[in-house]
Amino acid sequence: ELPKAPVLRSFGGLLNCTLRLRPTRFVGGNKSFVTRVYNDMIPGPTIVVQPGDRLLVNLKNDLEVPIGAEASNNYQLPNTTNLHVHGLHVSPFAPADEVFFTIVGPKQSSQYDYQIRSDHSPGIYWAHPHHHGSTVVQGGAGAASALLVADPPGFLSEQLQNMPDHILMLQNLPFSLLEKAAALSGDQLFQSTSPQDLWLVNGAERPTLTVKATEWHRLRLVMAGVSSWLYLSFGTCEVALLAKDGIYINDFPRFIQHVSLPPGGRAELAVRCPRVGDVDTEHQVMSSSNPGSGVASYVGNLFSIKSVQPGDLDFFEALTPWKPSNRPQYLQDLTGEMTVPDCSCKSPMGLGNSTRSVDGHLFQGPKAYLHQWPRDAVVQREISGINKHSFHQHTWPFQLQDTPAGNDPYFKAGDWHDTYQNTLDSKARVRFSTVDFHGTEVVHCHALSHSDQGMIGAEIVSGRGPEACACDLLGKEKVVELYGDERSQSLMRVMAVMFAAMLLLAAAVAMQVLRASFQRCGVESRYVTLAPGP
Repeated sequence: ELPKAPVLRSFGGLLNCTLRLRPTRFVGGNKSFVTRVYNDMIPGPTIVVQPGDRLLVNLKNDLEVPIGAEASNNYQLPNTTNLHVHGLHVSPFAPADEVFFTIVGPKQSSQYDYQIRSDHSPGIYWAHPHHHGSTVVQGGAGAASALLVADPPGFLSEQLQNMPDHILMLQNLPFSLLEKAAALSGDQLFQSTSPQDLWLVNGAERPTLTVKATEWHRLRLVMAGVSSWLYLSFGTCEVALLAKDGIYINDFPRFIQHVSLPPGGRAELAVRCPRVGDVDTEHQVMSSSNPGSGVASYVGNLFSIKSVQPGDLDFFEALTPWKPSNRPQYLQDLTGEMTVPDCSCKSPMGLGNSTRSVDGHLFQGPKAYLHQWPRDAVVQREISGINKHSFHQHTWPFQLQDTPAGNDPYFKAGDWHDTYQNTLDSKARVRFSTVDFHGTEVVHCHALSHSDQGMIGAEIVSGRGPEACACDLLGKEKVVELYGDERSQSLMRVMAVMFAAMLLLAAAVAMQVLRASFQRCGVESRYVTLAPGP
């Protein structure tokens, strides 16, 4: 049966919880591996909050020294971590969703503080490590948690409110890639005896979800895999799209044959699976070869849905159309000729001098901004190369302005995403509103090996008006002026970075002494503390 992760749920407008990144050994079947996970489990606990809640996460790094190798735009520092709440529309400043300057070394901790807006879109999001260079060996090796912003009372239709609800974390552990990343980063922890990649759904291989044949069930899919793209089919089940990346579509029920999930993407579905005759029927949910010319998809079964005999009072019910009665400012419709962008920039993915570039540049640091967007504006981005790369944007989700090529009903103009890839169309024109927050906006490919190798960049939302719009700042070598509170915040961040650098330097010196002592005593530097796995 389909396992369920433990739930950490808010109460009275607050959730104060702890995520521990720990080394854990997992043994099952013919597989045995040692990896890094949250709270000794794959996936980590499910975090559930309401719009308007305050979410406090105490991230504890229980990993040990050695720190590992340090590199630029390559796998590095496997025991250094931080936290990203993927898809949440929250502040990009520390102690919230800041991923460049917040560095949590071995045996350190960091208190994250997220204020969820009262008008935040309910839906499925997730949390995972985001330290540059170590995302593959951490998030790509099992460290991830589902994060649900629950629907407020009265928000949904009665039909949707009463649907049985399931969160499915789809994770793959590509052992050959993980072993490569471990070797290059000087990692002495990750170990595996499995010759094949491992796919898990809620921590289990090919589990089964049992449902009544007459019932609609709500499935919230989180593609928390490191690199593979999924092209999912559900056999003879009826499948209607409800939401993507935590944002409801406008035309539910939109019946679809396939679900296209890039790394980092999410889909929320209404699914009903029939019985064949009078026999309980198992429907295989599998990923098949995608019809496009971009990256290859994973091919194989992920889980199954078993349809069983309904009760005497059960009946077949048609889905009733529904959409949110109103949307927050950051999700107001931006399509059509009446909306004129205040700023428009291009973001080619992997199309410059390097296949790992964003806007023609490898990552040059958190202050090397690619673009500057004005605050409180409607802005437009033209993305290319997204048939081969999964484009993810922090803080502000974006809206498709055109229906993509390929005639795939999963994608339509007006749909919202924070993570987007379409193997049938290499280009997309998107818009978003730079409201509610300002500061750094992070963009990157969510194939985490690409991101670790430099396919990540920083942009800045700063200033107001047309003069605050600037594209390809690295090509122009333009200095971005920071305004008012941003200037003081920048100074504080610089001081924090200098302090963190001093701590890292001291830690590095201590490590050299520690390694020397190991060598003098003839003791191998290794990990000895492993929490018991399931």
